[in-house]
Amino acid sequence: KLAISSEEEAISTVNLWLHREIGMALHATTAQFNRITFCWHLPIELAYATKGKIGVIGDIYLHAATGEFVGLPEAEDLRERAENLARSFGIG
Repeated sequence: KLAISSEEEAISTVNLWLHREIGMALHATTAQFNRITFCWHLPIELAYATKGKIGVIGDIYLHAATGEFVGLPEAEDLRERAENLARSFGIG
């Protein structure tokens, strides 16, 4: 049995981590499964209710069999990228 067997599970797992570690403005809305690496790839987006989607600031990879993060930027790095992108749009 796979730890992360669907796109929905991958998105939920990543969004839970993002919201706990960084904040509600970052999220994943899509996940693509790579059969070669056996990983889910999830682009991380910055979005605000008043502005909509601002842009992608990074990527996270989850191993489907173990559920482990195998490609994960540091939370502080994602936070800094989000703040810089928001400032470039006049937010914050």
